[in-house]
Amino acid sequence: MQEQVIIVTGAGQGIGSEIARTLHTRGCRLALMSPSTRSEALAAELGCLGLRGSVTNPDDLEALVSQTHAHFGRIDGVVNNCGHGPGTDGGTGPAYDPGYHRELIELTDDDWASGIDMMLMSVIRLCRLVVPILRKQVAGSIVNISTFSAPEPRLNYPISSAVRGALAGYTKLFTDCYSRYGIRMNNVLPGFIDNWPLSEDVYKYVPMGRPGSKGEVASTVAFLLSEEASYITGQSLLVDGGVNRGI
Repeated sequence: MQEQVIIVTGAGQGIGSEIARTLHTRGCRLALMSPSTRSEALAAELGCLGLRGSVTNPDDLEALVSQTHAHFGRIDGVVNNCGHGPGTDGGTGPAYDPGYHRELIELTDDDWASGIDMMLMSVIRLCRLVVPILRKQVAGSIVNISTFSAPEPRLNYPISSAVRGALAGYTKLFTDCYSRYGIRMNNVLPGFIDNWPLSEDVYKYVPMGRPGSKGEVASTVAFLLSEEASYITGQSLLVDGGVNRGI
């Protein structure tokens, strides 16, 4: 992975910042973005490019890609990372209680539109910007951070489950279109990860009996970006300690 230029969104904290640190230790050159100043601070620490912006703002995405390409002269990969979105209590508290959910009919049009914008359209918009660059290079890898509830939807993650199910479909279509140019796309589906405090009761749903670590997710992302995964594309890889039961 040495010298690869990788964009990481949502890099200011949690899984995103851990992904940035892991890629940095493996020799990648990074462009980091988040809505807060945290990504800029992390970029200063790691000696890479940092921008403040939102994945829901097309102008911010355009600035991210153009400044990354201007700064490094190339782009080799993208990590699309964002939160759960509306309908899950902002990704904290009762959102991680398996007994918690809002009625589907209580979710508003704005809730759904916001979730689609953040978790699906952000990927689509960033692909529009970066694929022409990757296609000219005849190589590239895109990894989307999804959720373990995409293949087995859960009522306590209603919008995330539905929208990231759609993201899995988009990933298959993307693979059909762009694999011939050496561009790969895969999804990483974290389960209960230690970036948020969890009740001990949650672990009874996890066969491994513990939460996953941010580092375990980051290592999976690093693998999928690397040449070691050069024949893996269009996949949704669970990092959930065995929570999902589907075969």
